[in-house]
Amino acid sequence: MAVIQSNQKIAIVDDEAELAEATGWEVEDAGYEPFLVVKGHFTNVNDLASVILENTQGAICDNRLTNSGLANFSGAELVATLYDRKFPSLLISQFVEIDTSFSIRKWRQKIPVLLSRDKANASSITKGIEACQQELGGHLPITRKPSRTIVRIAKVDQASNEPVVDAFVIGWNPHKAVRFPASLIPETIRSDALIKGVRLFAHVNIGADNADDLYFDKFELAPEPDDDDGLT
Repeated sequence: MAVIQSNQKIAIVDDEAELAEATGWEVEDAGYEPFLVVKGHFTNVNDLASVILENTQGAICDNRLTNSGLANFSGAELVATLYDRKFPSLLISQFVEIDTSFSIRKWRQKIPVLLSRDKANASSITKGIEACQQELGGHLPITRKPSRTIVRIAKVDQASNEPVVDAFVIGWNPHKAVRFPASLIPETIRSDALIKGVRLFAHVNIGADNADDLYFDKFELAPEPDDDDGLT
């Protein structure tokens, strides 16, 4: 696992040069050296990950990288790829409320830190890097630890030409619906799962404070509800 020290390089991946430069100033204020990745065209997420790994000790990635043709994938996917390499990376976005339910949620389990761009300053970047390194070292905060809970399907809809699910996470907040991509549910059970009222078991970080921070993993069909099982 890369451990970032002061004055080492942080990659800033953004298809908008002015925004990348602004993030770079905050990175400098935090005591690191910015390494801007704003040009090129990457069709494979591993190719861009390799550039970052070869030149820097950490990364800050904007989520929307396709608008100007920098990449064919999202920053969320890039951060998840770097997570698998145990490389500390932050995801930032101007569109957190819009993108969370789909392009970000798809990879949320491997995104330790998500920052709204207006809050991506020197202090939050420093704290975010520390949080990433802690998690990559095996120390998950309670807000990131998964627990097995019931997820009840409320509605199946469409977003970005793909199906999305609105559901209630019983162990987190049984009265507040959360949206996630249907593709997170294994294909082997998807046809049975994508029905209003169906209950699933899933591993979810139910200690999260906000819906934006929730991730979903290990879906399985749950048995029919029993009035005495405490899961209805």
